[in-house]
Amino acid sequence: MTHPHYMKINALYAEYLRQTEKADSLFEQKLNPDWPALAREVSGNRLQGRTLELLADQNRGGADDSVDKRLQSMKGKQVVCIVTGQQLGLFLSPLYIVYKTLSAIKLAESLNRRYGDICFLPVFWLEGEDHDYEEVSSLSILDKSGELSRFSLKEESARQGLSMNKRVFPGEIKELIYALKESLTPTEFSKPLFEFLTAVYRPGTSWLAAFRQHLAALFRGRGLLFFNAGDAWIKEQSRDFFREVINRNGELLEAFLSGSEELKKSGCKAQVNVQPERAYLFFNAENGRRLALNRRGETFLNREEGVSYSRGELLRLLEEEPGRFSSTVLTRPLWQSYLLPTLSYVAGPGEIAYWAQLRPAFNFLGLTMPHVQPRHSVTLLEPRVAKLLQRFHIEPATMHADMRAFIHRHLKEKELPELSAYFEEMHRIKHEKEKELLEIIGKIDPTLKGPAQKSFYRAMESLDQLHNRLVRRVREKNTLLTDQLTHVHRAIIPAGPQERVLSAVYFQNKYGTHWLERLFTQLPDRFDRHRYVEI
Repeated sequence: MTHPHYMKINALYAEYLRQTEKADSLFEQKLNPDWPALAREVSGNRLQGRTLELLADQNRGGADDSVDKRLQSMKGKQVVCIVTGQQLGLFLSPLYIVYKTLSAIKLAESLNRRYGDICFLPVFWLEGEDHDYEEVSSLSILDKSGELSRFSLKEESARQGLSMNKRVFPGEIKELIYALKESLTPTEFSKPLFEFLTAVYRPGTSWLAAFRQHLAALFRGRGLLFFNAGDAWIKEQSRDFFREVINRNGELLEAFLSGSEELKKSGCKAQVNVQPERAYLFFNAENGRRLALNRRGETFLNREEGVSYSRGELLRLLEEEPGRFSSTVLTRPLWQSYLLPTLSYVAGPGEIAYWAQLRPAFNFLGLTMPHVQPRHSVTLLEPRVAKLLQRFHIEPATMHADMRAFIHRHLKEKELPELSAYFEEMHRIKHEKEKELLEIIGKIDPTLKGPAQKSFYRAMESLDQLHNRLVRRVREKNTLLTDQLTHVHRAIIPAGPQERVLSAVYFQNKYGTHWLERLFTQLPDRFDRHRYVEI
């Protein structure tokens, strides 16, 4: 079993992990490729990897010596990239951002050990041009009482539709950090963590810069590189790519549709529904808002904003202001390979499903489709949770997603009806024997029937008191057990799988970087199955 029962995964992802013939037919590279041969193909493709030097420039001169060493290792070698990326979730939320990054680093380190004549660079692609504020503006933690707490930054109406790399933190970020600190359990790591957060997430600071600094600090010493595709120089070098998207838009759409049809023929559902009217291109309007463009013949338009451009006008704007153009979910993987010599992309289950639609598009543009590496999937087990799992003999992978069903399964409520049945039987026998004995007493000495009845009453009263004490004790035990089971469930499935809900800052506050070091030690170089790691 690669994943627990409560973690739903799409069918294609499951097929890919099993390396079935169906999955292999959809991807250019197998799950376990010939790495040196693929590296030669990628590095030898003149159509891609055009901004490798700009990647180096974006990472030189920082405070992390391991990054400079990584850049030095490029000299005299074939250079290829292990890339991952994600939206810029507030305070590294959710946790799988960390797992994707760790997966890229571990794969790069493993390949660098095996193939010394090739340089494998772990690269985090900063999704700064995404504009879905709702997706990134909140974080969740388990507070002092063990309850799930969510913190959010409200969006300023004047900034709606802006890319994240055009946003800065409002003054409210200070209040959010204070509220977060008050909600978390104080530990020896709290003070340095919140000093760091206060320094990085300041009012007026770029959202992208803060995210990068936080992730870089967490992975300090690991040689992680960052790539900001929104950089002006990168956009200058991207004109040819976006020109292709504009000039050959209809053909590119056909390639996307072809990939979707291949997926459907294999019996799998398309993760991204390809829409014939879409141009699969974003364009920043005069007011800065990021607009999805549709295409109607030779015209590119956005009905919501009431703007339209002829193909010629759009090409002229590309020459003059390339920074206004950006990719969509389907064109970003293509742009990524155009810019970087991407050997492998570390992806989550949903991403792997839509990458299966992209092979015809890679072929259409003459790009080498990268290998797709499933990210690590992890549930962190805190000490108390690990002990409770062991005490109650609970296998976390089989836990029910619904908390009430999970608790009911393990609660010993059957003791109450068993007790009641026992004492009801005692009362029934008491009435029968009392009647028989009173008849005997009446024959011997009728004056003793009254005292005998009182003795029976006191005996049954004592028995009833014992029954009530036992019932209270069972309920007390069940209350404690319910609390413990609730704690276990919230820690492992807090409104969904832990890795999709909790923020990294929750574990940073409680354990510093120990939990991350534990992951680097416990996890294999590449994903094989969902793992539970005690910290």
